[in-house]
This record gives sequence, C-alpha cells and structure tokens, in this order.
Amino acid sequence: MRPGHFLLLGAVAAGLAAAAPGTAIRLVDRATESGVAIRTTNGNPERRYIIETIGSGAALLDYDLDGDLDLYIVNGSRLEAMPQGEQPIAALYRNDGGGRFTDITTGSGLAIPFWGFGAAVGDYDNDGDPDLLVTAFGPDRLFRNNGDGTFTERGAAAGLDSNRWGASAAFFDADQDGLLDIYITNYITFDAASIPPKGDPNSPCRFRNLTVMCGPNGLPGAVDHFYHNNGDATFTDIAAEAGLFTDGKYYGLGVTTVDVDGDGRQDILVANDSTPNHYYRNLGGLKFEDEAMMSGFAYSGDGREQAGMGIDTGDVDANGTMDIFITNFSHDYATLRLNDGAGMLEDSSVRLGLAEPTIRTLGWGTVMVDLENDGDLDLFLANGHVYPEVDDADIGTSYLQPNQIFEQTAPLVFREVTAAQVPALGVRSRHRGLAAGDLNGDGKIDLTVTIMDGQPELLMNESAGGSWIGLRLVGRASNRDAVGARVELRAGERVWVLERRGGGSYLSASSPVLLAGLGTVKALDSVAIRWPSGERQSLGALAPGSVHTVVEPAGAGNPAAAAPAHH
Repeated sequence: MRPGHFLLLGAVAAGLAAAAPGTAIRLVDRATESGVAIRTTNGNPERRYIIETIGSGAALLDYDLDGDLDLYIVNGSRLEAMPQGEQPIAALYRNDGGGRFTDITTGSGLAIPFWGFGAAVGDYDNDGDPDLLVTAFGPDRLFRNNGDGTFTERGAAAGLDSNRWGASAAFFDADQDGLLDIYITNYITFDAASIPPKGDPNSPCRFRNLTVMCGPNGLPGAVDHFYHNNGDATFTDIAAEAGLFTDGKYYGLGVTTVDVDGDGRQDILVANDSTPNHYYRNLGGLKFEDEAMMSGFAYSGDGREQAGMGIDTGDVDANGTMDIFITNFSHDYATLRLNDGAGMLEDSSVRLGLAEPTIRTLGWGTVMVDLENDGDLDLFLANGHVYPEVDDADIGTSYLQPNQIFEQTAPLVFREVTAAQVPALGVRSRHRGLAAGDLNGDGKIDLTVTIMDGQPELLMNESAGGSWIGLRLVGRASNRDAVGARVELRAGERVWVLERRGGGSYLSASSPVLLAGLGTVKALDSVAIRWPSGERQSLGALAPGSVHTVVEPAGAGNPAAAAPAHH
C-alpha cells in the first residue's frame, strides 16, 4: 500500500460531468432483512500488522443448481486466536427467493476454521456443479461440490498445499484443453515474529508523519501460483515453466483473466500493490510473456508505480475490446485503461475526469457493470482506508469511507453519483470485497460488499432501468463454465461485446451469468458466441428480458475434453 502523491487534476477533469440532480440508479442495503447476518473477523481493530488490513471477500454461486445465486462470505481471524484454534468460520447462505437467505454452513462441509481472504468459483472437475476455492493465510482450501448440498475439502490432495499468503484467485482455461486452471495472487511473506508491530519502538513505519503498521514496502513479496489442471482432480504449479515472475519482488492482490489482444486466448492481468502491474500475454502452449511495460499497463500514465488493489474488465467504450479498471491507494487515483486493440492500454483516468474524485479514497473491490441497464457500463468502487490514524491528521482522507459510483451518462462521460441521489453511498465503513450478480432474478445487477469486522452490505438494485438479456453458457469441448467465451449482441448499429472472464474485482467471485443492459432496445438481431474451444456459434435473435442457457454445440473442438471427471 503506497501513498503516491496528491495530484492537481481539477483543470483536466473535463470528462467527468458535473453532478446533476436525478439518476436512474437506486441501490438499497437489504442485508439485515435478508438474513445475511455474519460479522467477519479481520484481526484487531488497532491494525498493528498488515495482515489485519486487507479484509476478506465474497462469492456468488448456484451451489445447489436451483437457478438462483447463493452467497458465500469469507471470514478472517486474529493472530491471537490461531494457536488456540479459535478461528471464526465463513458462511454459506442459500438463496430462498423473495430476498431471503438461510445460513446453511453447518453440515455443508464448509464449517472449517481458517484465516480466509479470497474466493473463486469454478467447476474444476467438469461434473456440472460449481466448486469453491478459498485463499488463506496458510494452505488454500479447495472445496469440491459433492452435488448433494455438501462440499469436501480437497486442497492438499489436489496439490494446492502452499503456505503462502493467498489473496485473489481466478479459474480459467489457460491452454484451452477444456479444464479449468487456477491463478492465485500471493501478497506478502508474512511472519509476525520478524515484523515489529505498530507502536513498537523498533518500528520505523510512518505514513505522512503518522505511526502506522508496517508494509508492504520493506517486506518480502510472495510468488504467485499458476496451477495447471492435470485432468485427474489434481494440479501442478507451473509458474516458472510458463514464464511468470517467480522472484518474489511483487505484492499481488487483484487478478482477472481476459482476452486482451483478441487472439482467443485468456491473458492474465494482476493488480500489484506498490509494484508494477503484470499483463501476462498468453502465447499458447502454456507459455506467457509479460507485456505490461510495452502496453503501458505496468505504470500510471505519468510513469509511476501505483498501489493496485482490485481489478475488473469490460468494454466501456464499446469498441469491441476489453478495457481495464484498477483501484489504488489513497493519494493516488483509480486507473481506467482503454484498450485500443493494437496492444496499448492507455491510462485515461485524467482526461476522463476519474482521477480527481478518486484521489482521497482507497479503493478495493470494483466492477464495471450496467447498473441501470441503459446500455453502457458504469463503475462501482468499494472504499475504506487501512490506517485508523488518518482520522487524527488533516491529510484529505478518512479511515471509514463511502463507496463510489461513476455513472456513464454518454460515451466516455462519467458522472459521480452522490449520496443524496443514492443514500447507500453515504455509508462510511471499512469496505473491501465486492461481488456482482442478479440475486433476485429481476435482470438488474445487485452488489455484495464485504466489510472488515462488520456485516456485509447487500445492495439490491432497485433502479428504474432499461431492457436486458442474460446468458448462462455451458461448455462441452470447452471448460463447462465457458470461461474465455466471447459474446457479441447486435441490434441495428449497436454492438455489445461480453466475455466470460476468470476472477475480477478483489478477493471475490461475481455471477457466472453474463448480463447486458440494452437500454431502449426491445429486440436483438443476432447473438454470436466464440467458445473457448474456438467453435463459433450464431444463435440469431434471442428475446430480451430473460436469462438464456446456451450449450456449446456437440462436436466442437475435442469432445473428449468435455467428459465429466469421476472420483
């Protein structure tokens, strides 16, 4: 976590529309009435060590295959609790419809105490139900879905037996063999016995003349994992063989996988804290090359290392390529990079007016979604500081922070939505993880925001929105989750491009259903899918207003790769 610099950006913030009365966006926190009552534990409130500051995430998954999204909330722990085995446990909530959830953790196989951080969802054994990966301080956990409402922890048996400090994770098919591989960002090599706590006379750690906890600068980084799926329910870490960095110089936090360059292969994008970001271009054959420096992704537009936390992708400028948004530390700005399709990822935050209003906030989870279904993507940021001490100094920021929405009101024109317009944005807290998905089946994207040492926010989307369509993709030769699929929706001159990506946001997993806002469009002319196997499928017109399940055509690619795994 790196302070960066205060930037004077008001004169160049022309791209951000002045706040105006009225917005179609309406989000209401329904967590308490929904039954989602867990209060997470994330270290001690005084935040003596960095491990107590980054929070934990959430995952949306239809674990019981009943057609709606259930909710898993990752839980942390305290350093004092670990030797005594007193760690809290995470929670799995079954979606009962009607805005109600039931805690069914007991008896699910998930009631295992450990210090968790991030969650990812993927059908790694292609048996038709979603499995759950949870990163941890200590061994990561891989929960195999048994198909009967229970899970079995298979991490060590599957080869995920690392003791690194895991953060965000992504399931994706790196080599297009029909099996999901795994990328895990690892943050810091943390040892409380060798790091002076905040307030220790031997601690040199300061932030703007405030005594604070130490890290990440000055602490050893942790090497990320890239696990290849062996096809027998086990994985092998091939990070070094694949050409990824293994020198331990980076502090990995956010990760997503997406086809940046349009070649049909999933690339890996990593938001690193206080060190250059990674853009691993997929060369095929399980080989990658870091293109971050050449593409402009490694540093900010003015050549600085930033302190990346969360990351998401989407075609924000409607040019058919995936753009990238990264949240950063306070006293620096969140970064929107526009993809020109020719290898450059331009830092466009300043000219689009997104820099100045994100300077004083510290962002974590983020999504690029169409909140009011008007046909273009908006930006949502979950915010909260890491230093309680900032409230004792006049440095332009605060410990508890509100979330932010930047509504796209015209092509690449963003307007910050105010708390007067959406009262949920007036809540100041220690926000961290963020998962997006339609929880009640009304075609609008709801948001689950985790809070350190608090109850999550369940921001139900009650916007007065436009038309929409949803796609649930099922691979056959491709991985069953169809991660890596690209979808084009056409209506007259309008084209929407969506990708079923891996990972995204921060420590969290969003809905597997692709949901697109269509604005005033009442009928689509065509829907085209490029499956991860390379198969191309044209569906003609699909009716808006519902979620369509699309199965990859038989005979696509290599049918043998689609056979379910058995144990």
